[in-house]
This record gives sequence, C-alpha cells and structure tokens, in this order.
Amino acid sequence: MKYLILALSITSSVAMATQMEGFGANYYHDDLSPPNYDTNKNLVPDVIVGDNVYTMEFSSLTDIAKTAGGKVNQGNQASWLCLASKGVNYWFISDNEMGQGDLTSIAISKAEPQKNCSFYNGDLNVTIKGVPLLSASLEKISSIFPKKSSENTVQYCTNTKSYGDFIQMNCLQYFFEKNNVKGVIINQITSN
Repeated sequence: MKYLILALSITSSVAMATQMEGFGANYYHDDLSPPNYDTNKNLVPDVIVGDNVYTMEFSSLTDIAKTAGGKVNQGNQASWLCLASKGVNYWFISDNEMGQGDLTSIAISKAEPQKNCSFYNGDLNVTIKGVPLLSASLEKISSIFPKKSSENTVQYCTNTKSYGDFIQMNCLQYFFEKNNVKGVIINQITSN
C-alpha cells in the first residue's frame, strides 16, 4: 500500500507539470544561440500590473498572480504565469534553478491568447526606458543598438550589478518574422 501511494504521488506531480505554449515556449530553446551583443543600454524593465510595480528577482510570481487573478503554473524548467491583455500575451517566468518563485524572465508577444493564459483587464505594462519592445521596427532597433543581425533572433545584454564573485546581467531578445518583431524575452541572469 505504501508503494502505491508513493507511485501515485510521483505520477501526480509529473502530470501536473505544465509547459508554456505559443511564443512563451521560446523560453525553453537554449539551443538557438542567437547573435549576442553587449550594450550599455539599461535593460531593466518596469513591470506594472494593476496598481503594483514588480521588480525582477525581487517580486514573486505568486504576488503577480494575486493581483491579476491568474494561476502560477509549474513546469519542469520553470514556474510561469501567462496573462492576456488587450491583444498581448505576457508570460512572467521564474526559472526553477535559481528563481525560487521570483520573476526572472518575461516573454511578450501579440497573439491569440494561449490555453493557459488568464485574461486580465486591468493596467498591465512592461517597458524598458528608451527601448521599444513589440512596437519596434527593424530600423528603430538599428538606431538604438548599433550592432544588428540578419538572423531571426538577436540578443542584447548588459551587466547591471556585481555581488562579490557574481555578476547580474539583463538581456533582451528580439524575435523577428518578416522584418517585424514577433515577440521579445527579457531575462535577468546571475552568474559567476
């Protein structure tokens, strides 16, 4: 009987793991290796949901979910919350390795709402001061970031802080389709 209960609990937790779909699934594609350029631009996002401001690596997905009335999903590689608002899908992501439930990445795209996205009608805005996200044209991106790529994905990164042996950096990935921005992913990474 003990083994049956153990087997059921293991099976239940695996069955509950939910992977992101749609544009948010690009988060899992580590093998893409997009061209990566250093920049001196501040790539720290301003995240506003309702009347609250959230900060990467300090705000929890649970807090965002409480504000928006959404559900935090548990996947094998990340926990995530998807909100659909005014024709835009927002995936708020916490990697399971270092994130511990705090916001470490944001994926944004204009698309039909995905199956696991919650609708949110309140104020929802993710911006990076002086850097266009979904509204960016290839020309505008080229005027802000001097190095450009002919690939369908490009990433710009900047070091933001140092903590002893650890360096914190923010990265912004643009995903293009027919020279238009299909979506963006903003990551905050801490490494040594």
